Amino acid sequence: MIQLLRLLLILLVVELGYCGYLIADRMARPLPVLPDAESIDPLLMTDFRELAVQAESGSSKEWIRLGQAFLGQGFYGYAENCFRQAIQMDPDDALAQASYAFCLERTGRLQASTREYEKLEAFDGKTDVPFANRRHYLYAIGRNYLREENAEKAEELFRLNNGFQPADYQLAKLLVRSGRAEEALPYIDRNLATTPNSLVFRQLQAEALESLGRMAEAKRARDQVEHALYVVELNFNTTFLTPYSKRHGILRELEAYNQLLERNDMDYLAQKLDEVLALMDERLPQYKATLISMLEVEYQRKNPERMLQLIQKLKENGVVDAETLQFEAGAYMLSGDMKKAVPLLQRVLEMSPTIEVHQTLADYYDQQKDLKKRDYHQAKMALLYAMMSFRNNQLKSAEEAIERSVELNPEDPQAWFYNAEIKRLLGKTEAAKKSYERCLALNPNHGRAIRELDHINTPQKLQAADKLDF
Repeated sequence: MIQLLRLLLILLVVELGYCGYLIADRMARPLPVLPDAESIDPLLMTDFRELAVQAESGSSKEWIRLGQAFLGQGFYGYAENCFRQAIQMDPDDALAQASYAFCLERTGRLQASTREYEKLEAFDGKTDVPFANRRHYLYAIGRNYLREENAEKAEELFRLNNGFQPADYQLAKLLVRSGRAEEALPYIDRNLATTPNSLVFRQLQAEALESLGRMAEAKRARDQVEHALYVVELNFNTTFLTPYSKRHGILRELEAYNQLLERNDMDYLAQKLDEVLALMDERLPQYKATLISMLEVEYQRKNPERMLQLIQKLKENGVVDAETLQFEAGAYMLSGDMKKAVPLLQRVLEMSPTIEVHQTLADYYDQQKDLKKRDYHQAKMALLYAMMSFRNNQLKSAEEAIERSVELNPEDPQAWFYNAEIKRLLGKTEAAKKSYERCLALNPNHGRAIRELDHINTPQKLQAADKLDF
């Protein structure tokens, strides 16, 4: 009997000890901190709570997932806590380290951010994830120094990151702005050789040449800016955050809807959008975007009554823009009420001219036998075609379109200006001169036409400026 009591006592002590250990371990584990639920999409808050439960009893990976969920929605302070905890649990996780440094950067603690980015130098392995990749975190450190107005340290980091296009751009910009344009040009030219259509490098090239007094070359660079595109990414925040933002809350539902678009089943898509909208609070920014998507679907379904109901909802939420006006006009066109549609389409053109709207009005006025208005809209269509071809450096196509535009509407100064620009770049100087003059006869205050005509009339100004010793 005594032995049994002793055994029971030993078991009780062991059990109490184990329970004490579990309680101590539980109390020692950090608790995830969640934002105020009242100001957050309920679907998103549900995801946050589920991820928090997993992190509370999980590993560094669960803390990273919670931190990424916060990051995707812009809750940098909450994300920072998660990544700091992930680093404590797994000091060798480069993604956690980079994400922690990123959070410090986004909340303005630049020196602390730089110190955390610098720790990534000791990590092994390669990754393409922005900010964990060496190219990216060196660039992030350089940008931190720029924000601190420490140009010397920023230049040092960008030089260390030689060959990385964003770093080359920042270095070249520092050199140009500090009076070292001659040193900057090799960086600019090297990158333009690989990315000739880069807007940022082409603009910087023009600035560098102007600062050196090489005005004729700078003018040619400025001309090329007209055809350039933003093809060199200088800020990787969106690339980093977008995948996280689509994983949770209402954005996850919208992403799921986007995956269904290939089905091209408008009835099914309309049903799914109704379900998504029912989950939303009107205060969410996605609410209005979802109403726009519903408008697109209902237009495809040829349902003008539903379209007008949705447009009314948008108006109640303060949304009246070119897109919604065009949909409203489309609803009336589906109903056969062109008298209501035409004024709306004319308002759209005042806000955001498009070939599609001009085409619709040209067809309408052709049916009405109003040839003057028909020709006006056809001329505007040709002008827009010419501008697109011009910006894509398709000058022959642009010339054909702009000739038709000025033929149909010879009173449009904008058309004559682009006629002149296209002719000038094709080397047809006399024709360009006449078109600039025609533009200024219609609009004497057209600044660009005044400047370009002056260059044609006095080309020696550019040549003389190139010879000046700056």
